[in-house]
Amino acid sequence: SLSDNDLALLARSEEATVRAGAAAHPNTPMTIILKMARDEAPAVRAGVARNPRTDIPEDVWRELATDHAAEVVFALIANLSVPDAVVARAAKSKHKDAGGAAKARLSKSGGRSGFLRSFAAFRA
Repeated sequence: SLSDNDLALLARSEEATVRAGAAAHPNTPMTIILKMARDEAPAVRAGVARNPRTDIPEDVWRELATDHAAEVVFALIANLSVPDAVVARAAKSKHKDAGGAAKARLSKSGGRSGFLRSFAAFRA
């Protein structure tokens, strides 16, 4: 198991793929995740979007839902830890097929928050 110090070291790597791995790791300290959510490399932001933690602030999820990089938006949609409301927001992304991916994710989760029923309103 990686320690906080190990994860902090990986998060400072010059290699985006290494930073992305740290960003996706559930034991990475929150202070580091918050910084990585604004990393210049889309792969790192996608790592944050894949992180299974349930305590990532919703404003971070919302910011990633509108990311200019498709890999970030699709990683977020696939993450079952992301609230349905944020997935519905990602459906309005400019990225091709984001709406379909979000709809599939919401139907898979059963639209826990009722967002599946009102999905059409988000698409309008």
